[in-house]
Amino acid sequence: MFISIKKIDYNNKDDSRILEAVLNNWFINPKELNLFEPRLKYPFNYNKWKALTYNSSNVESFTLINDKLIIGIGSILFNTDSSRAHIMHIFIDTTYRRKGLATKIIKYLEKLANKKKMKILSLRLMPKNEPAKKLYEKIGFQENLIQDETLTNSSANNKKTIKLYKQIN
Repeated sequence: MFISIKKIDYNNKDDSRILEAVLNNWFINPKELNLFEPRLKYPFNYNKWKALTYNSSNVESFTLINDKLIIGIGSILFNTDSSRAHIMHIFIDTTYRRKGLATKIIKYLEKLANKKKMKILSLRLMPKNEPAKKLYEKIGFQENLIQDETLTNSSANNKKTIKLYKQIN
């Protein structure tokens, strides 16, 4: 299986049409949607999804592609003022899970953050998403590495999430 990573833009009409179809297919289950984006209510609404995060020019998104099919996605928000980046919306299609693809996209985003001179990576997850927490800790993320953090569009008001951090550079 050859997996490529391709940049995709929510504000590009063709990319947006493709993303809407893929995400609508992935989030037919309310539990998946809640683990992935707790700020959204079921049923999934692409326009609300896009408005929550993807109107910022500081966000870059990437897809994992296998044989012309999007099988995963990951995005990153850059805050150059604080030299921090926030990884968000890592999702792998259920058929392709447990094959190292989440690690692949996270490592890709980490390299990108490093190239942009970011010093800290952060991410959030729901407490009940134990498999994701184990994965993030395995690749170097830790809780409570930093006491105070504010990132635009990072759901900072969502107190039901766990924040994990990783120093890079």
